[in-house]
Amino acid sequence: MSKTITTRQVPKTLEIKVQEFIKEENKRQLIPPFRSIATFAATAGGIALIFEVIYFAEHSLQLYISRVTSVLLALILLALSYTKLGKKHPAILVHILLLSIVASFGVMIYFEPATLAFNSHIIGLIIFTAALFLSWEVKHQVIVAIYYNIIFISSVLSSSPSISSISNLIESLVLVLIISVIAIVASYINYKLRQEALLKSYEVALSEKKFRNIFENSTEGVFQILPTGKFTAVNPAFVKILGYTTEDDVYKLNFIDNLFTRKADWDLLHKLLEKQGKVRNYRVQFLKKDGTEITVRINIRITVDEDEDITYYEGSIQDITQQVHAENERQKALEALRQEKLKSDIAAQKAQQESYYKTKFLASMSHEVRTPMNSVMGFLTLIENDLFESKEELKTFARDARLAAESLLDIINNILDISKIEAGKMELDIVEFDIRDEIHKVYSIMGQTARQKGIELEEEVDPEIPEKIYGDPTRYRQIVLNLVGNAIKFTDEGKVKITVTQNSRTINTVEIITSVEDTGHGIPPEKLPLLFEPYVQVKSKKDRKEGSGLGLVISKEFVKLMGGDIKVESKVGIGSKFYFNAFFKLQPADEKEKLSVEIPETIETKTQEIKTEEKLSEKKQRKKLLLVEDNPISQNLESKILREVGYDVEAVSNGYEAIEAVKSGLYDLVLMDVEMTDMDGITATKKIREIPGHIGQIPIIAVTAHSSMKDREKCLAAGMNDYISKPINIHFLKLTIDQWLERPYRD
Repeated sequence: MSKTITTRQVPKTLEIKVQEFIKEENKRQLIPPFRSIATFAATAGGIALIFEVIYFAEHSLQLYISRVTSVLLALILLALSYTKLGKKHPAILVHILLLSIVASFGVMIYFEPATLAFNSHIIGLIIFTAALFLSWEVKHQVIVAIYYNIIFISSVLSSSPSISSISNLIESLVLVLIISVIAIVASYINYKLRQEALLKSYEVALSEKKFRNIFENSTEGVFQILPTGKFTAVNPAFVKILGYTTEDDVYKLNFIDNLFTRKADWDLLHKLLEKQGKVRNYRVQFLKKDGTEITVRINIRITVDEDEDITYYEGSIQDITQQVHAENERQKALEALRQEKLKSDIAAQKAQQESYYKTKFLASMSHEVRTPMNSVMGFLTLIENDLFESKEELKTFARDARLAAESLLDIINNILDISKIEAGKMELDIVEFDIRDEIHKVYSIMGQTARQKGIELEEEVDPEIPEKIYGDPTRYRQIVLNLVGNAIKFTDEGKVKITVTQNSRTINTVEIITSVEDTGHGIPPEKLPLLFEPYVQVKSKKDRKEGSGLGLVISKEFVKLMGGDIKVESKVGIGSKFYFNAFFKLQPADEKEKLSVEIPETIETKTQEIKTEEKLSEKKQRKKLLLVEDNPISQNLESKILREVGYDVEAVSNGYEAIEAVKSGLYDLVLMDVEMTDMDGITATKKIREIPGHIGQIPIIAVTAHSSMKDREKCLAAGMNDYISKPINIHFLKLTIDQWLERPYRD
C-alpha cells in the first residue's frame, strides 16, 4: 500500500535535505583549513622546540617532550584527515589538534611563567585564526574556548607563586577571555555567512541539477552555436536525432554547412532571426550522419552573453519526419477522396445524362427501326399483291425495299457493336493487309452513293506506307466507312476526300493518319463536344438525315483500341474534317495470326454493278454447288440467287444429308449454314474433313447470321475455307464463291 505524501511533508523533507547538505558540506570544507593548521602547527612546533631548548635549558626536557608530542600528534592527525574515518569526523580531529596546541602552550607557561604574556598572545591569535578559517558550528568554538581557558588558567594557577608578581597578569587573563568571546562571535558570524553561501550553493546546485536533468533527458535536441555555426553545447537527444554516437562527433560539425540540406533554408532562417530575434516551429530538412534526409521542427533564438560580450544561437529541434509523412499520407488520402468524390459526382452526372440520352435514344431507335421496316414490309406487300404497273416499277419497289433493309441492318450492326463496347468484349484481330485495298473497298462501296448525289469521292494514299501491315482491316474499314458515309450524307454538293498519310514509323510499328474531309453543312461549335458521346444525335429539328447516332461512338472506340484518337474540325457552311491516328504492326505477332492472313478477306467487299450478261458465262454454268440450309425460306432464297448468277445448285436441310451428298463427289463447293438443329455446320465440316482423298478437301464457305471475328475464327478453325455473314449480299457472295472455285482441289 503506497503512502500518501501531504503538502506539509514536502517542505520538511526539503529542509532535511538542505540541512544534510550543509552538514556534509561543512565537514568537507573543514578538511582543507584543518590540514593547513595541522601543517602550520607541526612546522611552528618544530621551530619553537629549537628555541625553547636553547633558551630554556633548565626545563628543556619537559618542553622537548611537550613540543615533540604536539608535533607528532599534528602529523598523525594530518595523516588521518586523508582517511575515510578522518573525513567522516573532521571536527574531532580539529579539537584534538587545538587541544594539543593549547596544552603545549600551557606546559610552556607552567614551566616558564615569564612567557605568560607572549604565549597568551600567540595562543589567542591561533584560536582567533581558527575561528575565522574553520567552517564549523558555534558549539565547537564554544568548546574550544572552554578548554582553552581551562588549560590557560590551570597553567597560571599551578605555576610558582612568583607568577603573581608578573606585570600584566590581569591584562593577559582578561585578554584570553576577550579573545575567547571574540573567537566565538567570529565563529558565529563566519558560520552564518558560510551557511548562507552553502544554502545558495545548494540552490544553484539543485537548479543546475534540474537543468542538467532536463538537458540530458529531454526528447528534443538542444543545442547552442556561435554565429559561425560552431557548436558550443548539445544534448544526447540532439546527437541521437542526427544519428551520431557521441557529442564529440557533433562538435566536429558545422551547424550551417553540414546539417542543412539546402543552404537557402538557413539563409531564410537567419533573416527571420535577425528581424525577429527568435523563430518558432520552423520546418526544415536536415542531413543525418548516413546521408538520409529528415524533417525537423526547429525553435531558435539569439542570446547575448553581456559578461563575455558573445552572441549565441540556442534552441531545440524535433524530428517530425514521421509526422510529416503521416500528414502527407493524410493529405494524399484526402486528395484521393476528393478526386473520388469528384469522379463519383461526374460519373453520377454522366450516368444521369446518359440515362436521359438513352431514353431519347430508345425513342429515336423505335423511329429509326420502324421506318425502314415499314418500307420493307410495304414494298413486299405491294409486290406480293401485284400492285405494280410495270416491270420497271417492280424493280423500283424491290430496290427501295433492299435499301430500307440495308439501312435496318446498319442500325442493328451498330447496336450490336455498341453493346459489345459497353460490355468490354470488343477485341481487334491482327492480320496482314494492305491499307490501299481497304481504302479502295471503301471507295467501291460508297462510290455509287456519292455518284447518285452528284458528289465527287476522292482517295489519296501516301506511297511511303508499307504494302504489308498487321492489324484489323475490318474495323479500320468500318471506321472509314462511318466517316465517309456521314460525309456523303451531309454533303449536297462538292466533294468528299479520303487522305491517308504516314506520320511516324519505327522498326515494329507505323502510325497512320486517316482524314475524311467534306464540303457539307458543317457542325456548330457548341455541338462538337457531343459528337462522340454515346446515344447522342447531333441534329436540328429540321434535319432528318441522321441515323442511330452510334457510328462515331463506335469509330472512336475502335480508334482507341488501335492506340489512337479521333478529332474533328468544322466550320458551318464550309465543311468538316474528321481525322484519326492508328498504330499498326510491321511484323506478325505469331504463327496463328499468320494463318489467318492466308484466308482472303471477303466480308463486306462490294464491287461495281455486275451486268446480267456477265453472270451467265459458260465456265460458271458448269460449277455445281451444295447449299446446306435448314430454313426453307432461306433455302429457297439462296438457291434462287445462286442459280440466277450462273451456278448449278442442290440443297439439303441438315448436316447428315450434307455429309452424304459430299461423299458422292458431284459438287465443286459447299455453302454451309452454321446453326442447324440436327447437326450444326461446325460438326458437319469436321466430319467432311475426315473423308479421305480430294473429296474431303472440297471448299466449304460458312453462311451464318453471327458476324463477330471470334465466330469467323471458330469456323476457320473447324476447317471451313471462308465466311459470309447474313443477310447475304449477292455481290459479296459471288466474288467469294468465284475466288474459291478458281482454286482447284481435285487431284
